[in-house]
Amino acid sequence: MNKKVFNIFGWVLLIGLGGSWIWFGYLDIYLLWLPVTYLCFAISDGRIKRLKKMKKLSVSQYLQLVFSFILFVMVAYFLIQLANYLIRDVLHLHGSHKTFSQIIAVILVLYPVKFMFGSIIYKVNEELNSKN
Repeated sequence: MNKKVFNIFGWVLLIGLGGSWIWFGYLDIYLLWLPVTYLCFAISDGRIKRLKKMKKLSVSQYLQLVFSFILFVMVAYFLIQLANYLIRDVLHLHGSHKTFSQIIAVILVLYPVKFMFGSIIYKVNEELNSKN
């Protein structure tokens, strides 16, 4: 597929997630869709140049990627649930203040997780490049 297709698909997913978040409020399913958008943007900007590289991964690299993905999703889920608890039960925010606070909380949680998972992907990618 073309890189532009992945870029467009990533933006459609991201805008769709943002719009449905504002319209329906925060749902836990968004945590599952955000890595898909990250993968679309990673393919479109060339960080994942060929999916054929996946065939060259060793078992330990597969396990490292899967384990780190699961770990970072769990950490992000826990932190977002903690933020929701603080926003709803401690601060008692409602309406647009609650929505805005949730958006800020998710952004503050997901950026460090994105950078940590991205560094693991970068490390595995560098290992594959050094083998060639």
